[in-house]
Amino acid sequence: MTITKLEKCSRAIALTLFTAGLTMGAVSKVSAGTLDDLREQGYATVAVANEPPYSDIKGDGYVSGAAPDVARAVMKKLGVPELRAKVVGYGAMIPALMARRVDMATSGLYIKPKRCESIIYSEPDLCGAEAFAVKKGNPLNILTYEDIGNNKNVTMTTCAGCAEEAYALERGVSKDQIKIMTDPPSGMKMLQQGRVDVFALSGLGTADLLKKMNDPSLEIVMPVTGVPMGCAGAAFNSDDTAFRAAYDEALAELKASGEFAAIVEPYGFSAAATLAVKRDDFCPGN
Repeated sequence: MTITKLEKCSRAIALTLFTAGLTMGAVSKVSAGTLDDLREQGYATVAVANEPPYSDIKGDGYVSGAAPDVARAVMKKLGVPELRAKVVGYGAMIPALMARRVDMATSGLYIKPKRCESIIYSEPDLCGAEAFAVKKGNPLNILTYEDIGNNKNVTMTTCAGCAEEAYALERGVSKDQIKIMTDPPSGMKMLQQGRVDVFALSGLGTADLLKKMNDPSLEIVMPVTGVPMGCAGAAFNSDDTAFRAAYDEALAELKASGEFAAIVEPYGFSAAATLAVKRDDFCPGN
């Protein structure tokens, strides 16, 4: 009886070790051969935030916008013909990459030193100014984040984890002055209803929303004084250095051929502004 129990125990331990070995092998394969895996399956799963013109999810689920369109052209060069989008808030994109719930983030995720501690970026693909939306005539004369911080009665909205949230906190805006929006349209509604005084987001994203809303009671402040031009890139799990290197090479070919400009400029982005900067300008050594 004792021998039988020992045999069963030994078999259970052996099975557990074997299963663990298979699991470890699978994890190793994902981190070492990401691009080959994507070529084999024929698509990449990408995180997007649905913020036109950076990224936009159509009614049928098709993902477009400047960032996904650039990524799609690059990935086709690399032998991956399809992108499948997963809508992920900016604040959740890095955890999604680290947990490998997505293969890439292609949604205008700005290249920031703090983010570079956890993930790696391609060379820049989109650059643009920052903007505020305010009530017509800008009655509170809000031109900078410091203007918001200096008047504790002023409130603003932006998305959780966005660069704009960091810009605000770094420039004296208190946390209780910031009301997090669930998405850009809901943030604009907060401004329309007087629940906040300022809507803060990327310049082109803000301009796109205002154009669609066509509300004469609102106006744009752009660029926001004292804030650097933001530049984004495709983002990857930090172990995917070979994948990132291949992506960078294909992106460089896209830029050199003129195809890059043909993709981004109809969305309002300046190809020249992006070509003038490098990843190391934002995250040296990333």
